[in-house]
Amino acid sequence: MGRKERSNIVRIEKAVRATKRKYSHKLKDYSRESIPGSLKTTILEHPPSVPCGDEYNALQEIISTTPGVFWKPRKRKEYIIDSSQLKSWQILGFEHYADYVGYSQTNGLSGHTADLDFLFNDDKENYND
Repeated sequence: MGRKERSNIVRIEKAVRATKRKYSHKLKDYSRESIPGSLKTTILEHPPSVPCGDEYNALQEIISTTPGVFWKPRKRKEYIIDSSQLKSWQILGFEHYADYVGYSQTNGLSGHTADLDFLFNDDKENYND
């Protein structure tokens, strides 16, 4: 009796089907990922700067010669925006996680490499070491 030959294509298809069942998105993961991150904005106010020397003299000359013109110094505002809390789908411009998932599925994109890792028994995550 001879040994039964198995097709490599059938073996790979079975492995892929097993990984799709294993790595399917659960509702809990989906709901956790769909919570949006926050964009933190900090506003720093600096006191107004007073012109020095020739600038101040030129300013006083313009104010004194022109009626109805006055100088009102304003505080300078500095905006610091921290986007480190945003999720990757927000950075790409999607407002909702469901939109990002639908776009990824429509265009055949996948953020997971678990299918290939399972096929090739590759557990190493970082190849830069």
